[in-house]
Amino acid sequence: MISSTWTRLGSTSGVYKSVPRYTNKADATVRFDFTGTKIRIIQRTNIDNKKAHVTIDGVEETFGPFKNQFQTLVYEKTGLENKRHTVVITWSGSGYSNTPDAIDIDENGELLDPSETPETPEEPDNVLVESLKLNKETLELGKGTSEALIASVLPESAANKNIKWTSSDSEIASVDDSGNVIAKSTGKVTITAETTDGSNLKANAEVTVKEEEVDNSKGILKLTTTTGDLHEYDLTKKEIEKFISWLNIKGEDKPYYEFKLNVTTGNIHSRTEYIMYDEIVSFVVDEY
Repeated sequence: MISSTWTRLGSTSGVYKSVPRYTNKADATVRFDFTGTKIRIIQRTNIDNKKAHVTIDGVEETFGPFKNQFQTLVYEKTGLENKRHTVVITWSGSGYSNTPDAIDIDENGELLDPSETPETPEEPDNVLVESLKLNKETLELGKGTSEALIASVLPESAANKNIKWTSSDSEIASVDDSGNVIAKSTGKVTITAETTDGSNLKANAEVTVKEEEVDNSKGILKLTTTTGDLHEYDLTKKEIEKFISWLNIKGEDKPYYEFKLNVTTGNIHSRTEYIMYDEIVSFVVDEY
């Protein structure tokens, strides 16, 4: 498990299990790999241990203390990512020797042979779609309107979630790549969502297109202005809704609202009244 140019001592009292490795040669190294989140190195120390250097995953770390005693914690690193790590101890001096004798790692950690190339994790298999559903199985649209269908794909880990959308009759209703259904003419049509990852799953929605109902209801819009004047306009429901929408945004698109009136007085056949937003005090709608 350990790659080393160091020498194994014979039985030596005061060290872990009495059989350490040591070196007194410059640039001699010990390398080992391990898995886990922490490492502790224990050894005999002396005043010359400051000539020893330890690196973990290529980063040099502090190595010490340097007083003369046995079984001393000289290096500790915690909070590591739980993966494979590489440790190298290098002796840069001569004279006194450097004598590591114990390595402590996580209980479920493992010392690894540094000469072995780590196995490359296998790529996960291509996960196919297992379930395809639409938010609606039936849809009713007025001619000229549109609505989006939403496809739900499971599992979340599916490699390819792209959906192909088709219509059984694009002249009645078409569908775009995002599932937006556009009603074109009256009739019935089937919109199909289909997976494209090879799982061959499909989901259908039955769409009925009807003539759009025309709302012919009308009302009298009565406006009171800051001058106290009352203005009355005979409008369709859509025209009244358009005025209220303009009022709700406080006339931001334009400061006035136009009311076009039919007039049959003399040579005048039409009239446009402009009501400023700031002039409106209140309004009432009488529907009929």
